Amino acid sequence: MKFRPARSVGFSEPNRPAARGRRSVAQARLALLVMINIAQMWVLAAAVEAGLAHETNHLLPLCLASLICFVIALTLYFWWRPVGLAKRQINEPKS
Repeated sequence: MKFRPARSVGFSEPNRPAARGRRSVAQARLALLVMINIAQMWVLAAAVEAGLAHETNHLLPLCLASLICFVIALTLYFWWRPVGLAKRQINEPKS
């Protein structure tokens, strides 16, 4: 007799807990990206205002803040992803 591990009952394929977890991670990434984007637009508005007022000593810190926001947004977009399917299927039977 072949051993078959128990499967979860009541979860269809799209509503499995792993799929809901991936959706939650995607929503968190989107929320963080929106917040970073709003902060970057605020910094850009301050930089334009400083440039129009001829206050050039404020432009370098504002440009650095915008660069930091851009790097954080790129990091969230490219590298912060949920665990892939190969690592997640340790205890799941092969179909």
